[in-house]
Amino acid sequence: MSVGILLITHDDIGSALLESLEKMLGTLPLPVKILPVRHENEFFEFCYHAKNICNTLNKEHGVLVLTDLFAATPCNIASKLIPDCRVRVVAGVNFPMLVRIMNYSTADLDTMVSIAISGGCQGILDVNSVIEE
Repeated sequence: MSVGILLITHDDIGSALLESLEKMLGTLPLPVKILPVRHENEFFEFCYHAKNICNTLNKEHGVLVLTDLFAATPCNIASKLIPDCRVRVVAGVNFPMLVRIMNYSTADLDTMVSIAISGGCQGILDVNSVIEE
């Protein structure tokens, strides 16, 4: 079983996250594609590309779409996929979220959403407080 991962982010945010993840983990256990959003005036073209990428990634287990900012253009593009593709969309992608997802690569799509959100939230810490404890 393998859920596909699609990063739809502003500019090169997704590329930078993926490059760091590959340096850390080597070969990734899940298929990952990136759609960098560079020009907001080409919204429908991005929607078309996002749908094609989802169709490529979806090997019957669905696609987890990660965006950088809720209600921004990448998230709006991802939201357009919901009626037509087997996707779950999570906004607020960060590096801890991606690491957690890769460590649970056999999870189903719904579980993957929970893993993504918990990994993203638990990866945000006040380091001073942690050190002081």
